[in-house]
Amino acid sequence: CHQAFSVLAHEATLCARTLAMPVVFTDHSLFGFSDTSSILTNKLLKFTLCDASAVICVSHTSKENTVLRACCKPTSVFVVP
Repeated sequence: CHQAFSVLAHEATLCARTLAMPVVFTDHSLFGFSDTSSILTNKLLKFTLCDASAVICVSHTSKENTVLRACCKPTSVFVVP
């Protein structure tokens, strides 16, 4: 699945959870914590990524941002070299 703002990515992740399929989520967005859209997206991301097998980010900064936003384990988030 791809990108935090993609409705299809969240829907596919939830369907995969229902079917007990592993999910790898790719994220390359860097956005904040204070405005309304970021707060709502972060809550959705936290719910969606709780069952993801892995998360792939494009940079270490993106990884840190994703771990903070989604409250997921840093060991399940990988950076593409």
